[in-house]
Amino acid sequence: MRDKPVHKAVLDDLGPEQLHQVADALGTGSRGAKRVVGETVAALTGSLAEEASSPHGAHEVEQALDEVQGAAPAGAAAGARPVKGSSGLVGAAPFAGGALGCGMLATIVGRTSMPVARAVSQRTGIPMAQVSRALKILTPVAMAAVSRAARNRDIRADGLAEMLTEEQQATRRPGGALGALARLFGAGQSYGGGRHRA
Repeated sequence: MRDKPVHKAVLDDLGPEQLHQVADALGTGSRGAKRVVGETVAALTGSLAEEASSPHGAHEVEQALDEVQGAAPAGAAAGARPVKGSSGLVGAAPFAGGALGCGMLATIVGRTSMPVARAVSQRTGIPMAQVSRALKILTPVAMAAVSRAARNRDIRADGLAEMLTEEQQATRRPGGALGALARLFGAGQSYGGGRHRA
């Protein structure tokens, strides 16, 4: 049976406490934070799909996703929480401090962080400084969810670009996270300003 879409896995993995932290970082409420989660997943999977569009890039993304699983134990002592039904840990702790190291995971996160922050900021109207603070919480959780999805579906380097593109499209289509929120709020609503608490 196919596992859940990445954007739904990220929301489940975050839980109420971390979602509240995301909302605080953004200066918005929980619904606005959920939209940013969806935009982050869409932007991140899109950026990773671009990285994986060449054979060399696909192997780099595959290596980075493999390193996510290796990074997880490093966060155990820092308060990372286990996810029900998974063998990994999620949350900011696995990527905290030196856990990113100098490997491919650090390289890929470094290359995609600015484009992802810019895309999320442009689509939501939230200033990049606030988005960047939220991404410190969201990026580790999203990368762990992408890594878990690739592992569960037995996707290797040559299938990553297709999987990641499908995940981006699933997040944006009417039945996905962003489609549902667009119906709730009305298309094109901005979440900027730092004081709006949706």
